[in-house]
Amino acid sequence: MTEIDGDSSGLHRIVTDLTRAARPRYRFRPGPANDRLAATALREGRLRPAADLLTDLFTVRPDDGRTRFLPKERLFSDDEKALAVAAFERAVRAGDITSGPQIEQFEATLAAQLGVPEAIATSSGTYALAIALLAVGVGVGDEVIIPANSFAATENAVLAINAVPVLADVRSDFTLDPADVATRITGRTVAIMPVHLYGKLADMPALADLARSHGLALVEDACQAIGVTGVAEHSDAAALSFNPFKNVGLCGKAGAVVTRGAELAARCRVLAYHGFAVGRKNVKTADFGFNARIDNTLAAIGLDLLPLAHVNGLRRTWLAQRYREALAPLAEQGVLGLPEFAGDHGWHLFPVQVLDGASRDELRDWLAEHAGVETDVYYPVLTHRQHTPLRDAAFADVRLPVTERLHERVLHLPLHQHLTIAEQDRTVEGLHAAFRAHR
Repeated sequence: MTEIDGDSSGLHRIVTDLTRAARPRYRFRPGPANDRLAATALREGRLRPAADLLTDLFTVRPDDGRTRFLPKERLFSDDEKALAVAAFERAVRAGDITSGPQIEQFEATLAAQLGVPEAIATSSGTYALAIALLAVGVGVGDEVIIPANSFAATENAVLAINAVPVLADVRSDFTLDPADVATRITGRTVAIMPVHLYGKLADMPALADLARSHGLALVEDACQAIGVTGVAEHSDAAALSFNPFKNVGLCGKAGAVVTRGAELAARCRVLAYHGFAVGRKNVKTADFGFNARIDNTLAAIGLDLLPLAHVNGLRRTWLAQRYREALAPLAEQGVLGLPEFAGDHGWHLFPVQVLDGASRDELRDWLAEHAGVETDVYYPVLTHRQHTPLRDAAFADVRLPVTERLHERVLHLPLHQHLTIAEQDRTVEGLHAAFRAHR
């Protein structure tokens, strides 16, 4: 019997076994999300036959002939919406709206589910990043090395604490290149902040070695990588996001800092709530703190939605593998680059690279017009190409050849836990037809 968890490596193992028609015996680590995954995926301890399991995972819905990228009304299933509404109502009726007992319960449940000792729930992923940076000792004028291809929250968290973002190049998997990071370290560098972009874990062992050798802090922007194996294993702290558009979303903006350091966690708790001593409202133990704790209403919702995380992760992982298999002929032709199907990916997004036959934007327009398929580009403007005063002051001479090349050709395909097989098939068929049209 194989010991398994519902993190990204465990989900990768399950999907790999499904594609091989294998039916091994699994034993899951105890916990609500793993219990739900076991109840869905296993029968008498064995992995269910693929046809039976996938029928239950992917419900059939009325099809309107379109595949939208991320329809907001389908961020949650009907069952998830009912759970969220009921949890919100309970908290409101009890009067536990901003503060309340569900916050600590949510933190404890999250920490246990991720296998880390400490979780500090915040009001956004951006606040989680800023708090983690302050907690590891980043101060005014200190340099923090980050990539340029992330959401603006990455750089904004650095700027919000009056530190200095320094941009480094990435590898072909869109994550920070440790070799390039090494060339950006100066006497003012205090921290490295890799981003697990699109759910792909950066090379944390190499970055951790680099940080240790230079006496630097290491903070992970894991806002797109909740549940990915290895998060918070090699760093001082990692920041998560529960924005509704994330893999594990709540009904509002929320985040968390997760860490293996008790002292660091204590600093984060003080910084997250006005500098107050933990458990002593209005009694400050630090000069400064944010109003950045998660609201109790969202924590209550989180407690009811967290158990569904691994089943939803299994859906995303299966869809990612299915994209890989169906688009392999285009990759073999050299016209489309595909992400590696690996156990260190949470599949927040599915990025492809348009290599030949059409420009990225031509392909995107063709898919929308002729195939009814909506795609997107996350994120359309790189940090050093934003039209802001900061660009001219700090980034005018920055050159990031790999980042810039990837950015010109990346395209994101629809991928969310409630995407239907018919919608994915339309996307795949549309891509094949689009490349035929552009030969």
